[in-house]
Amino acid sequence: MRGVRSTLMLFVLAVGLGGYAYFIEAERPAAPPEAPLDTVFDFEADEITAVTVIAENGDRTVVDKTDARWRLVEPFEGNVEVTAVVGLTSSLATLEMQRVVAEPDDNADLATFGLDQPRITVGVTTATGVDTSLLIGERTPTGGDVYATLDGSNRVFLISGFLDDTFNQTTFDLRDKTILDFISDQVEGLEINGDEVAVELRKTDNRWALTSPIAAQADFGTTDGVVGRLGTGRFASVEAESTDDLTQYGLAPPRLKVDVRLTGSTATLLVGSAAGPGLIYAHDEARALVFTVDETLVGELTQSAEAYRRKDLFGFRPFNAESLSIERDGETWSFEKTESTAGETETTVWRRSSPETAVVDTVAMDDLLAKLSNLRAESFVGSRDGTGLALPIASMLVRFSDRAENSNDERVIVGRAGPDDADPDSVFAVNGDEPGAARLNTRAWDDAMEALDALNELSAPDAANTPR
Repeated sequence: MRGVRSTLMLFVLAVGLGGYAYFIEAERPAAPPEAPLDTVFDFEADEITAVTVIAENGDRTVVDKTDARWRLVEPFEGNVEVTAVVGLTSSLATLEMQRVVAEPDDNADLATFGLDQPRITVGVTTATGVDTSLLIGERTPTGGDVYATLDGSNRVFLISGFLDDTFNQTTFDLRDKTILDFISDQVEGLEINGDEVAVELRKTDNRWALTSPIAAQADFGTTDGVVGRLGTGRFASVEAESTDDLTQYGLAPPRLKVDVRLTGSTATLLVGSAAGPGLIYAHDEARALVFTVDETLVGELTQSAEAYRRKDLFGFRPFNAESLSIERDGETWSFEKTESTAGETETTVWRRSSPETAVVDTVAMDDLLAKLSNLRAESFVGSRDGTGLALPIASMLVRFSDRAENSNDERVIVGRAGPDDADPDSVFAVNGDEPGAARLNTRAWDDAMEALDALNELSAPDAANTPR
């Protein structure tokens, strides 16, 4: 009983203290909001027309904007790294003074702050008439901020230390480092030729296909990934702004020649010898410079044709399948997707048309379509000998719609190797007239056929299940 009384007293005391604290805090006036920091400049980022950066390493780089487009004009003319320039101009327009250290009347010694010979100078010109330079000196003793001033002013203020890297931009930082300059929507083909590889691919209606050394459907993700890395990847360094001798870099003749076929033109990359740990010399034929690229890119470019082949046995997905026919064990099972109306509700229904008509279970049909569409090649073989495809165990025909709502047919045959073959009981398949055969996961194929059997068991006579 004493324990209960003690607990109750502690509870009452806690409630009382909580109420006291609540009313005391409620009476206390709210802390005034902190005053906003003063900005260094009074202009918007889109008003900036030119920026000159003298970096800590001595690089002097000038970029200017004409017709809303930024260009590098010094020390040479060329394209800019757009993200770097936009980050630079945005940071200038929003730059805040963390604290004023000295006013002009204080006659402060700029050398004290490293501003007599600033580490970094950022000149800025705007369409509104601003033409000045931001001078950046040393970091504060704590390292959190950096001393700065404007050219011609003895007012010293602090800016956030994290902006040091933003303003300390070298020519390399601000220049365009794109490996190849092209628009992805114009890509029509990819050709890679060298001692290690010879591959040709073509793109039609947003589909990639291998055309050499074999004719086969190509994996969209793999092929588009390689093309995308050529168009959006960045080179690591510049070896020479121009040269008349590509031989010294292993570029004449090149180790690899990569042609990205475009609408009306071609972008060509030459790949040469090793430039150092992890780097390879390269050259864009449209530009004079020699640069280096990461060796992982070259690894992708030297993939065999098999790496580009589509691994998915089918191109459809359950949601865009329109009909399915499977010939197996001497019988043909045919299914078709239709629209059915019950009252005012329109639904999608799968029906079986053979061997006898029936309305099939939607969940079971989705399971079958999912397992078929997920069948993938674990590897490829160049010959159909020993694959069982001469006497296939199944033949399938799928009709489906693509992104453009076009109907497409895919025919696939499946074989199982016999006990005397090199890969006994292995399952192989061929889509259309593609060469060789794809080796499937045996368990995945058996699961798909079990899903077909389950679907047929769950099917109901059409007349009994047709909505009225």
